[in-house]
Amino acid sequence: MKEQQIDEHRSIEIISKMIADTSAHIDNESGKYFLLWGYTTVIISLFEYIAQVCHLLIPLCLWAWFLIPTIGGIGTIILNRRTTMARPKSYVDRSISIVWTVFGLSFGMVFIAAVVYHTSILFLTALMMGMGTVITGKICRHDVLAWAGKAGIIMSLLIPACHIIMREYGLTLRDSGIAHVEAILYIEIVIFAAIFLIMMVIPGHILRARAKQTKNA
Repeated sequence: MKEQQIDEHRSIEIISKMIADTSAHIDNESGKYFLLWGYTTVIISLFEYIAQVCHLLIPLCLWAWFLIPTIGGIGTIILNRRTTMARPKSYVDRSISIVWTVFGLSFGMVFIAAVVYHTSILFLTALMMGMGTVITGKICRHDVLAWAGKAGIIMSLLIPACHIIMREYGLTLRDSGIAHVEAILYIEIVIFAAIFLIMMVIPGHILRARAKQTKNA
């Protein structure tokens, strides 16, 4: 019985150490994954907003959305290779990798739903990425990531709210001849950019600052 208790205690210590190591690893990597996807999404979103408002080659500019998964995917592969060479993956690392792989594959279904059923891909993307961020924060015991993810989930509700408002008043605005009405009609893109700024960019910089403090301590 005593040996069983020792084994259980040892197992808990091993699991706690893996979580602590992964948490420290996220700090040491300076939240590069969050900064990569966060900045890419914010920059492309703001570019699309400006393109929509200024009527800059609209059909062609819409393809710029595909730069988010392209840049993010290539960057993630590069970071994964560097991380694997520097440090072997733990069980917690693999768990987080599985979580984001599932969310990434699910995003493919979200894209199909947006194209076929005309659902809001911005809302679904923000919601799913918020969920992934919360799960990552909980697994690694990073309150910054957990709360940032929760904020992203809550803020994602602003996007369908914009759709409702625009559906009710959009035509009225166009008919009224208000100058720069597109700046109002496409505000959901700005909200989408703001969500990723709060959900990924800011936490990424916080993790980076924490890593520098730990290194200099």
